Amino acid sequence: MEIDVILLSYTKNDDIYNMTKDSIESIIESESDTKFNIYLLETEKTGKYVYKYDDVKVIVPDGEFNYNRFLNIGLAECKNEWILISNNDTAYHKNWLTQMIIQHRKTGLLSMSPYCPIYALHRRYLSEQKDLFYGYRVGIELTGWSILLNRKVIDTIGEFDERFSFWYQDNDYAMNLQKHNLKHGLVKRSIVTHLLSKSHGLVSPEKKHQMTNGLAKVFYEKWPKGKLQ
Repeated sequence: MEIDVILLSYTKNDDIYNMTKDSIESIIESESDTKFNIYLLETEKTGKYVYKYDDVKVIVPDGEFNYNRFLNIGLAECKNEWILISNNDTAYHKNWLTQMIIQHRKTGLLSMSPYCPIYALHRRYLSEQKDLFYGYRVGIELTGWSILLNRKVIDTIGEFDERFSFWYQDNDYAMNLQKHNLKHGLVKRSIVTHLLSKSHGLVSPEKKHQMTNGLAKVFYEKWPKGKLQ
């Protein structure tokens, strides 16, 4: 099997560089029979940090970081049926993809998120005797740090809205799924550890507010009834 990966990074220091390398290596080593074509969308423009992996293509877009614009640039590179969208503060466990493909074959799901074993809102499901939880709730069933989607999803909903430069991009994605009646699910046996926003401190408080709470107005103007089920 061969899938495409869009990985976003802002390699501002050695810690972030090493974290990104760890994430890349966890993806590559997670599945023995899968070739991962990784497109690393990098915000840091000096070229100080080099990623020497055969299956990693580093792309440094012009201008400031914009999550959805960078995703769209990555999408233009993708050629395969399945696309993984991932933050760089993630660690992929063995057979995470295998478990998602099992659920796809059982249910026809085209959009899925993995389970994080250290995340409180996921650990609530530990006692549940189920492998799949349907829903669009951001941070619960739909985790913006890791989403596996089929190309049919993009064919249906179109490219990502570039007004969402950071926060609310996953909310917007969820609303588009609901609008087009595309189900999304949390796959409990697909394990990916999220290291919880290690790069948030790299921007100024003013810029951080603009990229986070400042985008609420854009979201609710686009989706006045923006309730996720």
